[in-house]
Amino acid sequence: MRVKTKFGVFFSVFAVIGIALVGFMQKEPYSTEAVMDSLWDNHNVQSTSIGDTDSVLDVSVYEEKDITEVESYLKNNLSKEDLEHYKLIVYRYSENQWEFRENAQGKHKSVYK
Repeated sequence: MRVKTKFGVFFSVFAVIGIALVGFMQKEPYSTEAVMDSLWDNHNVQSTSIGDTDSVLDVSVYEEKDITEVESYLKNNLSKEDLEHYKLIVYRYSENQWEFRENAQGKHKSVYK
């Protein structure tokens, strides 16, 4: 009986470790790009970009009502370091070039000149 018990305990521990490793390996590592890309699956966005020269995360949405939702999503999913490093810019898209520019500038005048 002792050999069967030891084998059962060994097998159980091995199974738990194996399941934990598989779960850990399947989870995508955190990256700012992954969070920004996940916006496309979770929200109705028109465009996203991560600033190369400016520390800006820029997102345009189709509807004004989506702005708060997208900002909240980003604040909940980005790391603390990203939130301190990047400025979040979320605004409404418009097919009219001047209206689009006004929407982007209206909320964040210091970024767009």
